[in-house]
Amino acid sequence: MCLNVYVHQVSNEEFVRFVKLRVTNDSLFTGKRNSSTLAYRAILKELGLQREISASQARRKWENLKMKYKEMKNPPPGVSVNPTNWPWFSLMDDAMEGRLAGSEVTVDTSSVGDDSEYRPNNTTRRRSKRAREPNRSEIELFVEEDDMMSEEMGRDSRADLDRDRDEMEHERSILESDKAAIEYERMVLEREKMVLDRERAGVERELAALDRDRASLEREKAAVERDRASVEYIRAQLEKERAILDRERAKLERERAVLEQQRGMVKGEQPANLNDNSEGTDTSIPLVMEPASLERRQKFLNLFEKLIENF
Repeated sequence: MCLNVYVHQVSNEEFVRFVKLRVTNDSLFTGKRNSSTLAYRAILKELGLQREISASQARRKWENLKMKYKEMKNPPPGVSVNPTNWPWFSLMDDAMEGRLAGSEVTVDTSSVGDDSEYRPNNTTRRRSKRAREPNRSEIELFVEEDDMMSEEMGRDSRADLDRDRDEMEHERSILESDKAAIEYERMVLEREKMVLDRERAGVERELAALDRDRASLEREKAAVERDRASVEYIRAQLEKERAILDRERAKLERERAVLEQQRGMVKGEQPANLNDNSEGTDTSIPLVMEPASLERRQKFLNLFEKLIENF
């Protein structure tokens, strides 16, 4: 009895295109739920292998390639590895270094159909025969193909569930971190708002103080204007008083001259412009004040003049 197991042999051309498509469409693998499955299905559909290879098999193949590349690229200390012994090292090196980005078409996950398009087709399977192991019965070697497929599909489903669970946990952790970041930003905004409110209150107080200072300046300006008008009025009055003072001084000088003339007459000095037999001396010699009164008036005028000058 032969063991009927489905094995699809990927050609070199299909393998190279698979690597290039995976690198070119790396943006489709966002980490969201089912994004990986949809992306691998779109890549397999582009290769025409959607009925031959499942998305989970393609995912495992890619992860194994990356692991093999890392082992060849960075072997453990003390281990000598020749990368040229692996025929796909150069291809994976170009893929990991980004040199294959854009080397293939960009697939669209919206073109991915339902699950029925990706179920294995029993009529198109290629089968391979595995030699019977020694010391084992034919019954032990015989495995129903449908049972193997059901088991494989069950493993794929469990793997998909585990992957979905991991992706959900990852998304939940991202959401929690985003929530914490938003909460922190909200607290920062609240503190900034409090600072702005304090600054606004300070500005309003300063504006009120400026308004009070402006009103005070206006009052002082009005008072200065009133004082200036008063000074101008007093100055005009002083000018009038100065003119009167000048006239009084001139009059005083004339009276002083007359007094000196009268003193000369008392001592027997005859003024040159008077006749001996003239009558009515009261008409030729003006009436003058007494010397004491004249001195008091002179002192008053001097004091008043000093007052004007000091002002």
